[in-house]
Amino acid sequence: MEYAKVKEAAEYAASENGAFLVDVELKPNNIIVAYVDADEGLNIDQIKMINRMIEGEFDREVEDFNLTVSSPDLNLPLKIFRQYQKNVGRFLKVKYNDQEVEGQLLEADPEFLVLSVPQKKKSAPNVELKINFSEITEAKVAIRFK
Repeated sequence: MEYAKVKEAAEYAASENGAFLVDVELKPNNIIVAYVDADEGLNIDQIKMINRMIEGEFDREVEDFNLTVSSPDLNLPLKIFRQYQKNVGRFLKVKYNDQEVEGQLLEADPEFLVLSVPQKKKSAPNVELKINFSEITEAKVAIRFK
C-alpha cells in the first residue's frame, strides 16, 4: 500500500466526520493504523464511519489489508498542533532541552506553548513557562487523579 494514498483517504474520512487525522502507521503485511481525534472527543459512530470511508477507497481483491481506526491513547505523545489546542486547560508532561516539566496548558500558539507550572512549595504561586515547539522532544497529556 502507498502511504500517501492511505494518509489522504484517512484525512478526508476524518474531516468528513467532524474529526482530524493525528497519524497513520503503515506496518508490514499492510496493517494500517489510523489515529483520529476530534475537538469535542470522538464517539464510536464517528470511528465506524471513518473506518468504512477509508476501507471504501481500497480494493481488498487487489491488495488485502488490515485497518484499525482509533483515537490516540494517553500513552502516545501529542503529534500535531491541533492536539495541543484541544488540550488547553489540561495538564501536560513536556520534555524539552533535557528537562521534564508538568503543568497546565494555558496557551497553544503555532510557535510555542505556555504552561502554568506548580512550584514545590505549595504556597508559592505557579510559574508561567513559555516553551518553543522547536525545543519540545515529547509532550503527553498527564494522567491526574484527584
